[in-house]
Amino acid sequence: MPGHHFYLVNHPPEILLFVGRLHPLLVHLPIGMIFVLALLEIAAWFPRFRKANASAGFILAIAAPFAVVTALCGWLLSLGGGYEAKLLFWHQWLGIATALGCVISAIFFRLGKHFAYHASLFTTAAVLGAAGHLGGSLTHGSDYLTQYAPSFVKKILGVADEKKSPIDAANQPADNSLFASQILPVLKNNCTSCHGPQKAKGGLRLDSSAALLKGGEHGSALKPGDAAHSLFLQRMLLPLSSDDHMPPDGKPQPSKNEIALLTWWVESGASATKTPAELTPPAELLK
Repeated sequence: MPGHHFYLVNHPPEILLFVGRLHPLLVHLPIGMIFVLALLEIAAWFPRFRKANASAGFILAIAAPFAVVTALCGWLLSLGGGYEAKLLFWHQWLGIATALGCVISAIFFRLGKHFAYHASLFTTAAVLGAAGHLGGSLTHGSDYLTQYAPSFVKKILGVADEKKSPIDAANQPADNSLFASQILPVLKNNCTSCHGPQKAKGGLRLDSSAALLKGGEHGSALKPGDAAHSLFLQRMLLPLSSDDHMPPDGKPQPSKNEIALLTWWVESGASATKTPAELTPPAELLK
């Protein structure tokens, strides 16, 4: 039944997607328990805290099955699509490795294999850290953790610092278009964590004017000159209580001034190249 299997993977039943969405809710429990257990085991190496790990068996009895269920929910969540393939691949397999590591740690603990148990536990904690970082990148973008980090932290982590010196800025051509200087920052602050290069819910990206025009599962998100029929603006203007309102309740929301700027830009033709001077938007709408 290969055709039937293909259909299920590409058109998963809603009940599976519902169960999959429990993943973000469940994932924090095994994460916290494994890291706490690792710290308790380290503390138990010191005479003053030698009984710190007395609850290790109890913690593992909860963490191991929860890790397995969480990994399963994560796989179901991935069936909904909209995630950057490489990030998803590594997050998924590191998550499975974490669940397996929890189970193996519990087995070694039960058998009294202390060295194997400790080796498995600390390895699992390291893998869990990597899986958690990739999970955050899938949800919030790859630079979520480092975006506002001090320059020296970025240097240690090997992350490029986007802040340019005046000399660097002078030697590189700047994009002075209204879209790049005013519109894109609004979209990045409010939309691209779910509709960007790492994650594109509904196949929709909002990190470029071309992506807006291309749209996603529901067609183009942008109709130049027609703000009322531009899907991304329609969703922003829905009541916050609506399931279709974007960004979702609980996420950062664009201000009235930002929505007014987006609306003006669309009504003016949604140019990706014209500068503010060429378009002359109302001064009160610009930052």
